[in-house]
Amino acid sequence: MSSTPPATDPPAPIETAPSAVVAEGPMFARLVGFVGLFFLVLGAVVVITTRAVGPRWLPEGFGFLFAGLGIALMLYHAVSDGEQEIRRLYGGLAMGLLVLALVAAVLPGPFDGPSTEKAVGHYLLPWGLGAGLVALLFAVPFTRHETDETIRGWALTGMLFVGAVLCAAAVLAGVANPNFLAGTGLGLAILGLGFVCAYLSQVDTSDGLGYAVALALAAVGGAVAFYAFGRAVFPTVLADGPSVLRKTNQTLDTWKAAGRAAVILAFLGIAAWGALGKMTNGARAALTVAGLIGAGVFVAASVSTPLPKAPQPFLVPGGLILGAIGLAFLAVGLGASSDNTFVTLTRRELSSYFLSPIGYLVLAGMVGAQWLGYIDLVGKLARMSTPPPAGAGAAPEPIVQFYIVAIFPIFALTLMVPALTMRLVAEEKRTGTLEVMLTAPVNEWSVVLSKFFATWFFFMVCWLPSGLLLIALRLEAGPFDYRPLLGFYVALAASGAAFVAMGLFFSVLTKNQIVAAVLTFVGMVFFLACTILSARDLGLGQSIQVFLGKLAYVTLWSEALSGQLPIRDVILWASLAVFFLILSIKVLETRRWS
Repeated sequence: MSSTPPATDPPAPIETAPSAVVAEGPMFARLVGFVGLFFLVLGAVVVITTRAVGPRWLPEGFGFLFAGLGIALMLYHAVSDGEQEIRRLYGGLAMGLLVLALVAAVLPGPFDGPSTEKAVGHYLLPWGLGAGLVALLFAVPFTRHETDETIRGWALTGMLFVGAVLCAAAVLAGVANPNFLAGTGLGLAILGLGFVCAYLSQVDTSDGLGYAVALALAAVGGAVAFYAFGRAVFPTVLADGPSVLRKTNQTLDTWKAAGRAAVILAFLGIAAWGALGKMTNGARAALTVAGLIGAGVFVAASVSTPLPKAPQPFLVPGGLILGAIGLAFLAVGLGASSDNTFVTLTRRELSSYFLSPIGYLVLAGMVGAQWLGYIDLVGKLARMSTPPPAGAGAAPEPIVQFYIVAIFPIFALTLMVPALTMRLVAEEKRTGTLEVMLTAPVNEWSVVLSKFFATWFFFMVCWLPSGLLLIALRLEAGPFDYRPLLGFYVALAASGAAFVAMGLFFSVLTKNQIVAAVLTFVGMVFFLACTILSARDLGLGQSIQVFLGKLAYVTLWSEALSGQLPIRDVILWASLAVFFLILSIKVLETRRWS
């Protein structure tokens, strides 16, 4: 008798651990990128339609605003999303924008003008440089996310090539035509330096090609700065000859002769430093040659008159801009290649602004405030260009005073300084990294000065768009007196150093960033109140009124923009910065006895 075998359960699956986990994609970042693409396309359509057909129901200014917002959102996506398809898509976008910038550089324009008035490079500024800047912004996250070393290597090489070409073109064109630097040349130099900095930030600069590129950049910068100084000073000295060392009665002026001797000794000291100093052979040779050339020129001018007549002025604006470009190249090159403790700490602090959201938020806020001020300036100029009674009449010089001394830049400055300085030392104290840092062979001077110079440099970078926006105004509305603007940047550098040093001091006093920010904000409001109080007679006495006037940075800016740079006030603000730095160092030194 047969029986049916009992039914059996299916075999249980073999358990494996750990269970497979599917990573969740960066959905929020992709959503932000999609919204950014929408705004970019919308802005481009508005601008193109307005230029081709005429004004529509959305003004052209809103088109640029939508496009800028879209680019910012897409940059957030490019930085946050490192997927292969996404990063290479943005890399292709960067390459396409570079091609567009090249086309704008060689395309004759304007399109609607007669053929006799068309010129190559008409669309370089702002379209070519603008496209190049956006290409750089998208190229950096692409190279940072790229894992294929071959593709990444080609991309970095391309960034270096573009940066080198732009820097060389700006310098050579500026040497041939100094007026070129006051417009397009400065933009080319800044963009080229940006590409080179992006390359140096992603390679090893302690050895190999990265180290060689940094040294080459420093060498070129030093040569350019020395050329700018020599071309601005040496021809005038050689044309004046020994006559400037004598009084009106042809007797020797002792003070002028002593000053000439001091200058010669200073150049000989530079030559001796180059010959005996501990540095690379190239740096030693450069300093030695520069010192000997400078001493030789002043010695020759003290005994004869080698040049028959004085040359054309070169210092303003070509000499100043070319010298500033050279010093920027020199600073970046030395900062990237040097292993000095102070340089390393400064590089660390400066990179923290570009690797954290606070730096980009402050920079974006300043750009927005300066853009609003620029729009307000354009509106005022439009009203002033209309004859009365419909308009306000001709615009008085300097017209840039309506742009700088305005509510938007001053309000942004009052908030900007606390945001930049509140975390400098307070965050280090809170996390305990300050104690770790000071146990290394690093003293308080290096810590304070490195944080100060890095923050002050970023402070000046945040004000750079003000000058770049005026380049577009100079090209469209015609030339204006830009010399007061140069004086303003000198005054801004001095007052900004005092603001940053004050914020650093308050950050040293506490572990709480909010407390440091509030104290710095109160200090900024005090300096702003000095401007208001010094302009009114409140019966406080003449001495107090003068004291308040000296601490009124808005008054200093106004005087600089009027063409009368008060050197004594500039020295006062620089001295105030030194005072706060010394206080910060002494407060840090008290930790030894606490």
